[in-house]
Amino acid sequence: MKILLINPPYSGNINTWTPESTNRAIGVQPPLGLAYLAAVLRGAGFEVEVLDINALGLGEEGVRVRIRQIKPDIAGITVMTLLAQNAIKVARLLKDVDSSIKVVLGGPHLSIFAKEALSFDCVDYGIYGEGEFAFLDLAQKISSRQPLEEIQGLVYKSGKDVVINPVALINDLDQLPFPALDLLPREKYSLANAAHPFSSIVTTRGCPWQCAFCLRDPVNVKLRFRSPALVVDEIERNILDFGAREINICNDSLTASREHIEGICNQILKRKIKIRWQGPSRVNTVTQDLLLLMKKAGCHALRYGVESGSQEILDKMRKGITIKQIEDAFKWTKRAGIEIMAYFMLGYLDETPQTMQRTIDFAKRLSCDGAIFAVATPLPDTELFHQALARNLVDSSYWSNFSLCKETARINYLVPDAEAWARRALWSFYFRPSYILGRLMKIRSWDALKKYFLGAKSFLCFRMYKR
Repeated sequence: MKILLINPPYSGNINTWTPESTNRAIGVQPPLGLAYLAAVLRGAGFEVEVLDINALGLGEEGVRVRIRQIKPDIAGITVMTLLAQNAIKVARLLKDVDSSIKVVLGGPHLSIFAKEALSFDCVDYGIYGEGEFAFLDLAQKISSRQPLEEIQGLVYKSGKDVVINPVALINDLDQLPFPALDLLPREKYSLANAAHPFSSIVTTRGCPWQCAFCLRDPVNVKLRFRSPALVVDEIERNILDFGAREINICNDSLTASREHIEGICNQILKRKIKIRWQGPSRVNTVTQDLLLLMKKAGCHALRYGVESGSQEILDKMRKGITIKQIEDAFKWTKRAGIEIMAYFMLGYLDETPQTMQRTIDFAKRLSCDGAIFAVATPLPDTELFHQALARNLVDSSYWSNFSLCKETARINYLVPDAEAWARRALWSFYFRPSYILGRLMKIRSWDALKKYFLGAKSFLCFRMYKR
């Protein structure tokens, strides 16, 4: 039995203001979840292929050709709600090419809109929660023609009803094999501030914080850790097997547990591994001595979610951090010699021109190496969405209609001119003479120069043509 795992295209996301050219300049990331799923399925004897439509830039006809070539019996599509319509288009293509293909949807979208997802004739099953072992169970039972109803995490149709089984959750992450990166088009992936080639890994799953703008689904509520030794085994494997010059860690936070990240650093140092790595962190989970240890072990860049320069707005976001913690973390990180990418959000509920300008000024004062300015979007079933709903700022059925492919306009901004403020932030941050001079002084290779040029070009084109 042949299984095809698909990452749909990221283009056409109507609920972001960021231009696709800028997203491409920032980088194209590998679908690590599909690589984990592929490894589990392959280990059980299934023939598996991964089709990363996003990375390959395939159009509709190109996808059709690949489906005909591969001839899968089962196809799994990973789905994020913001790109749910793209996933449904791919599901329709699969059935159009061969109606006998069993189409399975998985990913965070299924935690909220499982019934909407299964309402389409082109979708046979869904997986609610972490899919590795649930999908394996489904594939084995389809292959052996056994009943499917008891599979943990399965979403299926029963007459006119959609049944959602209890969530699939993996408590022991060390059960998972290393992701099947060899099935991905590795040459297509890039990261603006990373050495090439790079590999992505995760060290944890779940997030213990409760930001009001984030979805708290059952998978994310429980924080779980991979053993530090196993994490570093994977780093060594990526260096030896795939020639990785850098490791990008892409879980919610590297530093959720000091003991855990120290264990990883100490394993790297003990084995004398020379590798650059980077990842996400929180300003309230780092100290000067921890950052120095991370730098010694190869960390060269961290990503911090700052969000706002206004303490009032930070509190409304339930971010759980203070302006002083942000300033201290940035000061310590710079002292350790680690670069900083900062994330900011404008147009949050109750924002004013004054608070948004304060955020822009704060971003420039922090002197981070890079900044991303998002516009606050009330994502489904978040505290922010329910607050916006209570004020009649959004339509209660927007996301359900979006998931059903009935909505083609973006959700309302929460404050007037939010997008204009984000444009202003982007321009005023990156095109300061002091910032440009500082970047030029740090260029050490033609590759870095090319990345800066492409990034600047994307910003300029967006400012001139709004695309």
